[in-house]
Amino acid sequence: MYGWRARVGHVAPSRGDTLVYEFYRMLPAGFQLLNSTGTIRQLVDADFERQLERIEEAALDLVDNGCDVIILGGSPLFTKLGHGSDIEMGRRLTEKTGVPITAGITGEVEALKAMGLHRLVVATPHEDDLNARMKAFLEASGFEVLQIEGYGVRKNSAISDLPVHASYKIAKRLYEKAPEADGIFIPCPRWPTIEDVELLEHEIGKPVVTSCQAYIWYALKLIRIREAVAGYGRLMGSLAA
Repeated sequence: MYGWRARVGHVAPSRGDTLVYEFYRMLPAGFQLLNSTGTIRQLVDADFERQLERIEEAALDLVDNGCDVIILGGSPLFTKLGHGSDIEMGRRLTEKTGVPITAGITGEVEALKAMGLHRLVVATPHEDDLNARMKAFLEASGFEVLQIEGYGVRKNSAISDLPVHASYKIAKRLYEKAPEADGIFIPCPRWPTIEDVELLEHEIGKPVVTSCQAYIWYALKLIRIREAVAGYGRLMGSLAA
């Protein structure tokens, strides 16, 4: 059976394509990602609301398919609902199914805390209104957002078409505006991010957390998996601890 060490379920807000690719880039044999594709085509509230309506059904399907842990993807869903909505949904579905279920944004917050980050530079692919919601959510979670900016993408599929090093370029530029930041946060697991995490960390001398890392890191932490993952930044390296 594939996934003999862990089967990780992901309720994707759209295709989940980049996360799947980066999952298998980072993890060795023995891990499997089961992806449930979603309905968000445009990054707007109407599409977010449709996806929220199907999250529980998608999670239950992944439980039926033997997932050990399930991540509810799509941080904009929970920044729309507001601070604490992620914790509540994860708790409710975990109690209902008996399987650890958590929102991806919960994992992002926990990853930032684990890396000792408080003052953040945040680089996204999103439009300003989604960035404002993310800023408010992070601040309600106890962080200070010094800089946040995105590429202004609204069509969801266009995020995965961004250049491989797009996240590096905007993150580096924003960090140079606020070098007093404790590190960099790069949300959204649909654009390429893991290629440059170690390069960024080397250049700024501080941790870099991406959504893709945080989703996988937190999922494996919840089911007490220890795995040495080298070459993709401090957060993934900490899984072996």
